[in-house]
Amino acid sequence: MGLLDKVLKKGKEALTGDLAGKIVEAVSETVLGTEDNPTALGKLVGEAAALQEEEKQSVSANQGITVPVEVKLRNIIGNQFPSYQLRENVSTAELGGPADGMNYSFAVCDGSTVRLLIMVIGRNTCAHKDYKISKAFAEQAGITMINFIAHFENTVPYITDRLHNYL
Repeated sequence: MGLLDKVLKKGKEALTGDLAGKIVEAVSETVLGTEDNPTALGKLVGEAAALQEEEKQSVSANQGITVPVEVKLRNIIGNQFPSYQLRENVSTAELGGPADGMNYSFAVCDGSTVRLLIMVIGRNTCAHKDYKISKAFAEQAGITMINFIAHFENTVPYITDRLHNYL
């Protein structure tokens, strides 16, 4: 078995799905000269391109995959909660708390009253002293504070449900 045969066989084994296997098979038959109909390869490549384009469109339509949670929060609050104002990067000092707390990512306000504080956090943020100060201040002030973990998917329905629970 030649080098090209080995590469094509490994490629076929590594790919999943019927279409991918058919493409590798058609390529190997065309390259090795066993394919009587070279247009079959063109058809399969065309099918693969169409599926790839369809997948790209579905990924861009599914905002949970590529859009940061901050952008989703702005859009959801602006569209589904129009009576509230959204303030960003709000310090505890702005709300009458200690100056050394971590800034809240968002404050959802009804006029001048803060109704909800939102933190977009990382994996270890909850262990930070400044985070604990901000969380304690929110509890002391009687303001609900929720977290969204930045590296999680945070789908639009999930965010919307959580906001409906607290607003």
